Amino acid sequence: MSDPYLDPPSGILRNKFGLTNQEALNQAESNSVSMRSTLLQLNTINGNFDSEHLKQIHSYLFRDVYDWAGQFRTIPLAKADYVQGREFTKFTAPELIEEQLDKAFCQLAEEHYFAGLQRREFARKVAALLSEINRIHPFREGNGRAQRQFVRQLADNLGYKLHFTVVSKERLIQASILSAKGDMTMMERLLDEITDTERIQPLAKVITHLEKKGFNWNDFYLATTTPGQTYTGTLADSDGTNFIFHDNENRIFVGNLKDLQGPAESGKKISFTAS
Repeated sequence: MSDPYLDPPSGILRNKFGLTNQEALNQAESNSVSMRSTLLQLNTINGNFDSEHLKQIHSYLFRDVYDWAGQFRTIPLAKADYVQGREFTKFTAPELIEEQLDKAFCQLAEEHYFAGLQRREFARKVAALLSEINRIHPFREGNGRAQRQFVRQLADNLGYKLHFTVVSKERLIQASILSAKGDMTMMERLLDEITDTERIQPLAKVITHLEKKGFNWNDFYLATTTPGQTYTGTLADSDGTNFIFHDNENRIFVGNLKDLQGPAESGKKISFTAS
C-alpha cells in the first residue's frame, strides 16, 4: 500500500526541512531531536503517563521535523530484522493502537506507577512497559526516542535514573526486537544494568576509552558481565581495572580484571566466571 508519510519522488519521510536525501534527513533529525531531548530532561512535560502524555513527548521531540509529530500513525507498520532467524517485526494495527496503549497505561496506573518498588523489581516492570509500548509502535517514526523519554520521566519521579547513554544502538535494537516477539530476557537485563549506578560506571569509562580510539561502539552489542555467568572470548584491551573482550557472536563485554587468571594480553583467549 502507498505510504502517505513519504515523499513519492525521493521515497523518504516528508519533513519540514524539505530534505529529499535520507542521510541529510537523518543528520538534521538527529541534531534537532538531540537538542530537544536535552531540553526535555531539564524541563519535563507534566502528564498522567498515558497516551496523551506520550503524544506530548513525541510532539515536543519531533515538532521541528515532522508535521505529524505527536500523532499516532494511520497505516500498518513492520520492520525488517534478523534476530533469531526472524525476518520481520509487525507492529499493532493502527485501529488498535489507542485501545492497546490504554490497556497498558491503565495497568500502569493500577500498579501505582511502580511507586515503592525496589530497584531490580522497578527495572523489571519498566522493561515490560517499554517493551509493550515498543510492540505497539504508535508513531510512524521516532518511537524509541519518545518511549525512552517517557520511561525516563517515570523513573525520575521515583528517584531512579535510567542511563540510556551507555546503551549501544545495536544492543537496544536487539533487545527491542526480541521483546516485541515475547522474549524479555535481554530487555530486562538491559534495564537492570542501566538502573544500577555501580554497573554503569565501568561501562561509561570503557565507552570513553573506545571513543578516544575512534571505535564506533554504538554498532555493537556492549554490556558489562553478569555475576555468576561464565564467558569465553578474546581479550581486546584493559584500562587497569576493567577489561574488554568479545565473544564468538561479536558481542563486546566489560569485565573486572580480578576475574582473570594471568596477565591481560590483547588477543588472548579467555574463559572465566564473572564475580
